[in-house]
Amino acid sequence: MTHFRFTFLACLLLAGLQLKAQDFTLSGEFKPRFEYRNGYGKLRPANDSLDKAATFITQRSRVIAAYNNPNQRLKLGLTLQDVRNWGSTEQQNIGDKNTLDLHEFWVELGLGKQTSIKAGRQELNYDNARVIGNSDWGQQARSFDAALFKYDNVKSQFKFQAGFGLNSKSETLTEEVYDVANYKYLQLLWANKKFKNLGLSFLFLNNGMEYTVNKALPVTAANRNVAYSQTVGSRLELVKNAFAFNAEGYYQGGRDANNQKLSAWNLGADASLKASPNFTFVLGTEFISGTDMDETDNKNHSFSPLYGTNHKFNGLMDYFIVGGRLNKIGLQDYYFSLRYKKDRFNAELTPHAFYSMGKLVSGGNEMDKFLGIETDLTAGYRISEIAVIQAGFSVMNGSKSLENLTTPAADRTKFNCWVWSQLILKPKFFSTGK
Repeated sequence: MTHFRFTFLACLLLAGLQLKAQDFTLSGEFKPRFEYRNGYGKLRPANDSLDKAATFITQRSRVIAAYNNPNQRLKLGLTLQDVRNWGSTEQQNIGDKNTLDLHEFWVELGLGKQTSIKAGRQELNYDNARVIGNSDWGQQARSFDAALFKYDNVKSQFKFQAGFGLNSKSETLTEEVYDVANYKYLQLLWANKKFKNLGLSFLFLNNGMEYTVNKALPVTAANRNVAYSQTVGSRLELVKNAFAFNAEGYYQGGRDANNQKLSAWNLGADASLKASPNFTFVLGTEFISGTDMDETDNKNHSFSPLYGTNHKFNGLMDYFIVGGRLNKIGLQDYYFSLRYKKDRFNAELTPHAFYSMGKLVSGGNEMDKFLGIETDLTAGYRISEIAVIQAGFSVMNGSKSLENLTTPAADRTKFNCWVWSQLILKPKFFSTGK
């Protein structure tokens, strides 16, 4: 299968060489990242025998092909991706330990000057990627098997997209159990309108997750059903000279992946001021609803960003929401950023103050909602047109409440930090376009 995949892709790329002058581009991406994790994701364990920092290097390598034929109103996109930890395979790689993946392969056919249909495996990004995004920080990133109807009126600056997804594990004669950590059905609507200094967006997402009806019985197709949740909301973006303001709000209803009634919400806002050509100040907050630990109404009040690019929100150390970490209790995030940019260099310092939204209870006693303070420092330098080097250092000072919520038992007095650096290369091998 691997040999067939390589052969197929090689033939496709070679065919691109024969395309007409404005149609084909072949580029790449190479992104190795070093990480030192010593309290990343959760507080360090109290048991010293379990407490040893992790160090590793991951790498993402991509070959990206793009084809565009305006005469046929046809576009194609292909991203071949290899993601690995250095040392995760033997030097001779004996056996089936492939890390190769077809991250994207989609086709877009124009129906008219402003409308098209796009289908296949593709990345989806809407607005600031809070609910739907490609999660590009993760080396594996995220892509969807989906079909989109797209409308784009450049003159009026209005965009509209309607999407649909239906997932299954294989071709079968009868219904099978779909136990992949993915949606079974997905429908979305997104609209965006640009004004002079203002942008407005609307998003609706109907997300269907398959679940087991009676967990005391065997997991069969007859014992499975689909629970649907609905996420609806809007985002506002205002830019006026050196000032910018963004705000968004979402509500989730229906049923969660366990078929529990769902009633949750999310609100976020930030304001930025470019004080000089080099310095920008940002002040922001986000509220993610949570479920009280002594909740008795049998409803899930914990908002889920579902397919959002979660790493870019709520601190870079990923203590909350990312990977389902502590998402049940919700979150209040108050932050301030100082950004500096000059020529090829940029840096950003952002402290966060975290509180839970839901009530915290331990041993029948209510705990303080304060969870801790995280400070993130990042920097980047553009080496050339195709190369960027980035690095970061983050520290988490957790509270007693966060310590009580952490398993295995944690010791908040220990120093929790995360250090990383990465190189991003994006070469363009050749292009027959203008």
